[in-house]
Amino acid sequence: MMDTIKYDDLTRQLVQYNLGITAAELHGFLSGLLAGGNHDESWQPLTNDMLNDGQPIPQPLMQNIKTLYDKTREQFSEDDFDFQLLLGDSDLFSRIDDLIGWVNYFLLGIGLMQPQLTKVKGDVGEAIYDLRQIVKLGYDADDDLEELGFAFEEIQEYVRITAILCHDEFNESYTTPTIH
Repeated sequence: MMDTIKYDDLTRQLVQYNLGITAAELHGFLSGLLAGGNHDESWQPLTNDMLNDGQPIPQPLMQNIKTLYDKTREQFSEDDFDFQLLLGDSDLFSRIDDLIGWVNYFLLGIGLMQPQLTKVKGDVGEAIYDLRQIVKLGYDADDDLEELGFAFEEIQEYVRITAILCHDEFNESYTTPTIH
């Protein structure tokens, strides 16, 4: 997904600095901030507040987080639906857990930017409701792996499109300032 960001490397770094989240959850959070309308540097103190108890995130990690933020912003701004979720590529159950974590942190990030999120109507309101339901999904180790894999792919794509839909909705009035 991310050319410059490797899921396992970022997760190891998050563990090293005791942030207690995965790369998927971090990407979900940053994606939520961006989809919710973040256009300035306020994402950095929000990230410190929400993910590190208000303490500054160590610089080597913050540099990687900034790279992930910038890459995600770039993907959202492209017209070809290039945005992708950053999830691990290990076994299916781990990928499902990553997706649920991604959605949970996406909802946190977008909720910080859109405090009236529960009052949003129409397609976006329905999509946000669906995301809240996805967080509640579970699976059984006895489930048919083929069916579970198919369902995972469908839900992952729905989440991806929903993130793009939210970004389009909450960023439609924003245009990149022209620099002369």
